[in-house]
Amino acid sequence: MIELVLIYCLAASPDRCLERREPLQPPMSLMACSLSAQTAAQNYVRSHPAYRLKAWRCEKDKPRESPA
Repeated sequence: MIELVLIYCLAASPDRCLERREPLQPPMSLMACSLSAQTAAQNYVRSHPAYRLKAWRCEKDKPRESPA
């Protein structure tokens, strides 16, 4: 399964970050995941204005990691 992984940090405290995993429905390729990343990130920031996107990646069958 391919997941879009988004790392957000608090704007007021950039060392406090969280990782959000977005399972892609319907399942899609790594290329399609990359193309959908910007839209997913924008949607989250609109509803959570205290956070800023730090990084994103698409993963295939990879376990959860700690945000840096």
